[in-house]
Amino acid sequence: MKKAVLYIRVSRSKDESVSLARQEAELRELCQRENWAVAAVVEDDGITGTRERENAEAALAMVASGEADVLVSWELSRWSRMGLSAVAKLVAVLDERPSALLVFHKEGLRSSQPAFGIMAAVIAEVARMEAQGTRDRILSMRAYVLGQTAPEDQRWLGGKCPVGYKAVPRPDGKGKRLVVDEEAARHLREVARRLIAGHTLTEVTQYLTDNLPTPQSKGPWRISTVRKLMQSPTLLGRTTQKVEVGKRVDGSPIIEYHVVTDAQGLPIQRWDPVLDAGTFAAVQERFYKKGPNQPRKAASWLSGFMICALCGSVMYANSRKNRAVDTFRCSNRAIPGQACPGVSISRKVLEDYMESVILGMIGSLKEYTVTERIEGPDLGSLDDVGLAIADVQRALAADGADYGVLLPQLDALKAERRRLVDSPARVVRKRVPTGRTLAEAWVEGTIPQRQYIISDMLDCVKVSRPRVAGKAGRIEDRIEEVWIDPVAEPDD
Repeated sequence: MKKAVLYIRVSRSKDESVSLARQEAELRELCQRENWAVAAVVEDDGITGTRERENAEAALAMVASGEADVLVSWELSRWSRMGLSAVAKLVAVLDERPSALLVFHKEGLRSSQPAFGIMAAVIAEVARMEAQGTRDRILSMRAYVLGQTAPEDQRWLGGKCPVGYKAVPRPDGKGKRLVVDEEAARHLREVARRLIAGHTLTEVTQYLTDNLPTPQSKGPWRISTVRKLMQSPTLLGRTTQKVEVGKRVDGSPIIEYHVVTDAQGLPIQRWDPVLDAGTFAAVQERFYKKGPNQPRKAASWLSGFMICALCGSVMYANSRKNRAVDTFRCSNRAIPGQACPGVSISRKVLEDYMESVILGMIGSLKEYTVTERIEGPDLGSLDDVGLAIADVQRALAADGADYGVLLPQLDALKAERRRLVDSPARVVRKRVPTGRTLAEAWVEGTIPQRQYIISDMLDCVKVSRPRVAGKAGRIEDRIEEVWIDPVAEPDD
């Protein structure tokens, strides 16, 4: 008895006319009539016929190796829509194993028939042309839908919804549109708030893992995924599409995702935004690459406050291997040719002393958080205008820009920005107690949080050399604290 391997495939599981279950049932009936034993059933669910498929290759390999004597597929287009290249693989297996049999049920096509190769080639080429025609129609339809600019004409083209959105029927009943998923959007806005406040990507990634399932609903969020998500223009209600921007040396295309634009090159607003323009812009600031002049991470809460009394240079926290005592050292001390002999002081001694002084002054005071709001110009409108100006400027820089249309738009947007900026405004601050004293906040605080506490009271600490060379001397004799005179501001 010959052994048969059945290969079945659908591009979409919901296609009832050629469902996997129907294909398998008909092929099993055929095997029963032919007295073939079914050795294996290999399937591809949701895989297009215009791509290489490992499962199809595995089924053919079973015939080539002798694990099966017959390969049975529902029709040649189910096997492949890749044209002559797919037929060439079938013929190569038959050349290696002439006793093998290939059967395509719907066409009644068998490799034992005369001129099998010619008939298979014709059928395969027709299937490839049909697939290409379908692809062209889909691409044309997508381009038309994505090019619509009126809000009422926006349609969702299917696939996985962007994070923060969900698909709902359109009011006219034709197709679907995207609306903000408020539950997911709430967490994305919290991530944005935390990033702007200085939280790390690792911290916000853990927050999403704890509160929002990934699009695949399995496993934790990845830092790289969160970075791409928070940089995506989909958060502004825009859509991206693949664009070939060049080719590599080997001829493969270089693909980038660009925002869908209108005829003038301006981004099309397709859905309500998850983040407002100002918040989105503030988040992007977090992802700019650090330049060579970016400040280093502070090693001490006194970093940036320490000044050499001899030359006025900043003193940095410094430590060396196999050295028990960390120090603050004048930055000019290690520079050859500098006139300043340099100043250094024990970091721990100075931190302990300044901590006692600062907490003695403010430790018993209550800690407050200060909220601000601006009464006057509409900040949301100002952010939107700023984003629109940036969009027009990018469109003007593109090849083939329509200056006659874009320049008047830019002038109008700048005029609107001037109007908003010139509107009278007033900052309203409100203090809310946290329930802690500043001493408690200090003990629990990180380096940046401690620096924030002293930022509006301490200008700098000037450090002199010891009066007696080789002896540290009293710390009070070596430092001079320069305090900031507070400016009284009314609380509204």
